[in-house]
Amino acid sequence: MTPRQAAEIIGCTPGQVRWLIRSKYLRATKITTNPLISGCDYRYSVGQKEAERYRDVVQTRGFPRGQKRSKK
Repeated sequence: MTPRQAAEIIGCTPGQVRWLIRSKYLRATKITTNPLISGCDYRYSVGQKEAERYRDVVQTRGFPRGQKRSKK
């Protein structure tokens, strides 16, 4: 699944999912979309069980997952 789909399961943003992958908190497969062009041409694929595993990890710091911050 894409980072956007994984973010819906986890309860965060797609950018946060990509950060979790780069920081090795979330396992994913890096797929090169065009190997003939050098540079940053890839995407991530996250397994559903991996997204659910991270969702079920107890969060010890930060704002609770899946909740919106209220505007005051």
